[in-house]
Amino acid sequence: MKKFSIFSLSFFLLMCSFYVNAQSEHPKLILTKEVVTEITKNLGKIPLFDKTYESVRSGVDEVLNNDIDVPVPADPGGGYTHERHKQNYDLMYKAGILYSVTNDVKYAKFIKSILDKYAELYPTIGLHPQAKDQTPGRLFWQSLNETVWLLHTIQAYDCIYDWLSKDDRNKYEKNIFLPMTKFFSEDSEHEFNLIHNHGTWMVAAVGMTGFVLDNEELIQKSLYGSKKDSEGGFIAQLNLLFSPDGYYTEGGYYVRYALWPFFIFAESIQNNMPDLKIYEVRNQILKKAFYSAMQMTYTNGEFIPINDALKEKTYLSSEIVYALNFVYDRYGEDKTLLSIAQKQDRVSFSKGGIKVAEAIGELKTIPEFKWESVNYLDGPRGDEGGVSILRWGPNSDMECLLFKYSAHGLSHGHYDKLSMLFYDQGREVIQDYGAARFLNVEQKSGGRYLLENKTYALQTIAHNTLIVDETTNFNGIQSESEKYHPDLYYSNLTNPDMLVTSAKDVHAYDGVKMHRTLLMVNDPGLLRPVVIDVFRIESEKQHQYDLPFYYMGHFISTTYDYNPNTTLRKPLGVKNGYQHLWLTAEGKSDNTSSFTWLNGERYYSITSNTDKNTQILFTEVGANDPNFNLRNDPGIMFRVKDDNHTFVNIIEPHGDFNPTLEYSFNSYPAFEEINVVQSNEKYTILSIQGKNKLSWKVLICNDNADEKANHIIKLDNGTELSWVGPIAIQK
Repeated sequence: MKKFSIFSLSFFLLMCSFYVNAQSEHPKLILTKEVVTEITKNLGKIPLFDKTYESVRSGVDEVLNNDIDVPVPADPGGGYTHERHKQNYDLMYKAGILYSVTNDVKYAKFIKSILDKYAELYPTIGLHPQAKDQTPGRLFWQSLNETVWLLHTIQAYDCIYDWLSKDDRNKYEKNIFLPMTKFFSEDSEHEFNLIHNHGTWMVAAVGMTGFVLDNEELIQKSLYGSKKDSEGGFIAQLNLLFSPDGYYTEGGYYVRYALWPFFIFAESIQNNMPDLKIYEVRNQILKKAFYSAMQMTYTNGEFIPINDALKEKTYLSSEIVYALNFVYDRYGEDKTLLSIAQKQDRVSFSKGGIKVAEAIGELKTIPEFKWESVNYLDGPRGDEGGVSILRWGPNSDMECLLFKYSAHGLSHGHYDKLSMLFYDQGREVIQDYGAARFLNVEQKSGGRYLLENKTYALQTIAHNTLIVDETTNFNGIQSESEKYHPDLYYSNLTNPDMLVTSAKDVHAYDGVKMHRTLLMVNDPGLLRPVVIDVFRIESEKQHQYDLPFYYMGHFISTTYDYNPNTTLRKPLGVKNGYQHLWLTAEGKSDNTSSFTWLNGERYYSITSNTDKNTQILFTEVGANDPNFNLRNDPGIMFRVKDDNHTFVNIIEPHGDFNPTLEYSFNSYPAFEEINVVQSNEKYTILSIQGKNKLSWKVLICNDNADEKANHIIKLDNGTELSWVGPIAIQK
């Protein structure tokens, strides 16, 4: 990734000269004396805050008199020792909050009893015995988990710092905190300086430890990298991991995780180094990062699963609770955020947490958070592709289409240039596989990414985009993929009845140019908007082009004959992810074809411009999967062998299915005929026909995105078409 630094070395030196620890007493991180006073003053008065507090108190009190185990590390993710160390930092962190609020020494003694055991254990252990590919930790199989342990534990230590004796503090700092920060900032220097969410966690943990220990060396390293040259550190993370409009390069799922250390550390910096004005860096990049993360969710709370993503994660996660509270406090009290906070049903122990809980208790009506149609550019300068999200309808039943034309996404990126996903009725309709991983399930490779993440989930075939000659974008070479990105051709999200996004890629496959245009079109004659997907390919050589759609739901019908493989199945291919797809059926259609499936209470159809040269393949994920690691997701794939080709697919929600009241209507699609009248490097002209005299002309200029440009084209039959701008529909 290109270097982009806002803070010069001279500014760094200037800030060093201004450095004053604004909080000379403890606690001094998220909890401060001021925040503790606010909490104690308001306990019993704010229902949501009281509920959060009581949950923490009851959880700690339940185990307060137990002898807490601090075992020798042995297990990978999900194993006993792994989970025990996680539970320990969580208990210490919560007990620290309780001690600060109540001054009851039983909580301080509880933390001390656990720290005493870690002070004995930590100096005796080396690298974790289950460490494999990832950067190893000592308490945990990867250093990432260890940074999370430190980030929580140092907050607990901060809370009881003044209660501890000097000898105890020396013991913990000598045996735990200083060795651990050395392990991160020196022994794991590459990871510490890495522009990646692992690096963010590491610098945040070290920096917060520096504040508590009043260790300026650790603070400066955390801000500016191990060599304090701005090549790494928190400021570089802020500069390089986000685009100018806040899009996080690893995608929505990982920004959820990264926002926690970003905001926890930012709040600690603000409370200790207010002159740095961390919340104002890069035109309030943290605010933009939070709102872009929220836009990367669907209305059901799920993060749209591009790149390495697990679908179970939602905006209810603790990371978003903290980030929302800090944003509400530091960037103005956006009341729509309270609608999300209500669903989270808890707050953080911070000034923002108190404000959020108080506002929810006071307001009679809370406005809904607004999901919008947006474009987010990728890369620190905003010149490395991006994502478009097209939305229509209310939160209760919103259509959502995500178009991905971003940069690779660092080590968590997938090879899926120009891919798309589609949501409706609060659920996935056309889905992305996400990551092949069972987080913290010990039996599944210790919770690590599975082998199938590389052999299937990362591969282009696992996504709703073009595959050329059964290969993967950039031949699956990350270093090559990171050199290039697609480019946004055109987007217009101002007209809710015709939302448009279009992007091009010329690097993913040698000698193949790809141009995909997606439209979300609303029409009075239709139940809901439809998606028109125009995927144009140019090459000087003939290739095999495959375009899959992984649909969620149950196969209903087709307008063409197909041969199902009911007694014997074979994999679709032998490599690049094809080896993991069962071929379940094959079909052909000499003209426009439709496939219909049922999802929830609505029918969906893909109507396509197939012809006698098109193979239609039905697939199911799960071949060559002896450990049953993959989900058995169905898909439909359109295959042609050609040099230049234009795929046109209309994704249509229609009808209503009600099993309770036992009725079903409009189960057939409205679209009946798609003709590609013309498609070349200059223009793509489509003629679309359907029921009830539906007749559209889709007009796309492929080489001029000027919104004011006039276009006139005469067809072979003498018809003259004219329009303004790069894309239009004439009905």
